[in-house]
Amino acid sequence: MGLTAKGRARREALLDAVLRVLARDGSGAVTHRAVAAEAGVPVSAATYYFATIDELYLSALRRATQQQVALFADIHNDDLAAFARVLHSWVYDNRAAAIAQYELMFLAMRRDSLRDDAELWYRALEQAIDPGGSDPARARVTALAVDGLLLRMLWLGDPATPGETEHALRQIVDR
Repeated sequence: MGLTAKGRARREALLDAVLRVLARDGSGAVTHRAVAAEAGVPVSAATYYFATIDELYLSALRRATQQQVALFADIHNDDLAAFARVLHSWVYDNRAAAIAQYELMFLAMRRDSLRDDAELWYRALEQAIDPGGSDPARARVTALAVDGLLLRMLWLGDPATPGETEHALRQIVDR
């Protein structure tokens, strides 16, 4: 879709709005009307750029996943302090985006159209953990543990500091 600058800005505003609605109210609250209201645009704009709710979800998931892939690209398992700072910042400084990302991944369990993009998030995390691909089985298990750590941070706020997050990562990696 060849968009004007105004069109790109509206589309981006709608995608930002999807993430805010997801984070605040969950996937059941995502409608064209709710997203348009959140973005401050007419409902017709939401349906123009995203004909179906699945298109809206898929575009939001792709955008959120691209942001996370970029985030994970700059971290490596051998620098646990930096890894901890990035994870901590994602959970606490970008909480809405983190919650929305998980909402979309849970939704991918029920919507086939979202699964490939949701899987990309895990592959990016595994790549950050094992950039050379020397031990994919260990990278997978470590990524699963890090995923659990992220969920715990979002849910309970624990660990609460970058130092505590680094300590938890050390326990995961050193096993």
